[in-house]
Amino acid sequence: MKRLTAIWMALALLMGAVGACAEEEALTFEQLADMEWSFSSGAGGWSTDMHIAEDGSFSGTYHDSEMGETGEGYPNGSLYYCNFNGQLSIEGQADDGAWKLRVDSLSMESEPNQESIEDDIRYVTAEVYGLSEGDELLLYAPGTPADALSEEMQMWAHMPWQDDPTVLESWFLADEGDDSGFVGYVYEEGDLEDAEIANPWVDMAEDELWQTAGVNLNLPEGAEATAFRWLPDESMAEMEFTLDGDEYCARVKPAALEAGQLESISGMYFEWENEEEVTVGGCYGTIGQAQTGSEDFVELCMWYDLVPGLMYSLSVNTTDPDGLDLVAVAEVVYSPMQGEA
Repeated sequence: MKRLTAIWMALALLMGAVGACAEEEALTFEQLADMEWSFSSGAGGWSTDMHIAEDGSFSGTYHDSEMGETGEGYPNGSLYYCNFNGQLSIEGQADDGAWKLRVDSLSMESEPNQESIEDDIRYVTAEVYGLSEGDELLLYAPGTPADALSEEMQMWAHMPWQDDPTVLESWFLADEGDDSGFVGYVYEEGDLEDAEIANPWVDMAEDELWQTAGVNLNLPEGAEATAFRWLPDESMAEMEFTLDGDEYCARVKPAALEAGQLESISGMYFEWENEEEVTVGGCYGTIGQAQTGSEDFVELCMWYDLVPGLMYSLSVNTTDPDGLDLVAVAEVVYSPMQGEA
């Protein structure tokens, strides 16, 4: 399933639907049938995506790419996935203006932990992530004030990165049990069946990437590179690698910032904790941490090289954040540049 980017063009249509619902104090699944729902943090190559039909039935997919998990017969990594379907019901309108929904049934097409290898990739069936049978959900409409949602739900709704973070700009299907949820993206008329979106990232060989970017990132000793990519619209280079069992992602792009300013380029949607100021190669930066699961953490270091005007980020997914020094790794990854960008 692919997500369309024409969200804002459909906002007026959405607001009209919201007004109708407010008058009738009712919601029908027909109003949600032209949307795709996505649960994703922006950290790592995973997401859960689904479509809700006019009768409340739903179907979707979950995938998680682990390019660093390699072995004999699958040098290109592993992909965890599942296809699922189920049934939702509308329980009524909540006091805060949201609608109560329930997951009446949920089933997967395949049993978890079945493995196969195709095209040098290991495929492993998994369970659905972000949705369970019996879940009680709240559906929030565009225009809902930010303070109606917890800070965690605002993050999962991607509100901090909106043009106006004070109100929801998209539908949001929230699970209050774990403060997460699915963002609803609207399809343009006629696009539902054939919706496709091009990958904005371009895979490159290492030498080609650094020549294109005009800047270099260093691979730490003992690390294994898994991907080199270029984002033309942002003039941003990305290097992914594994080191001591942890997965890292380093990025760099030009940025016109003042001393002491930083730009978020990691693509991650987390409320960072334990954030503090650091220096990387004499450059001002910050480091923060977030918990993504019961045993999983993500840590992010950002820094800005003022003279050439380059913004950097280095993130890591790990189960033991106390057992690593991300700033030390950043010092190795960082390659100082001279002159103006």
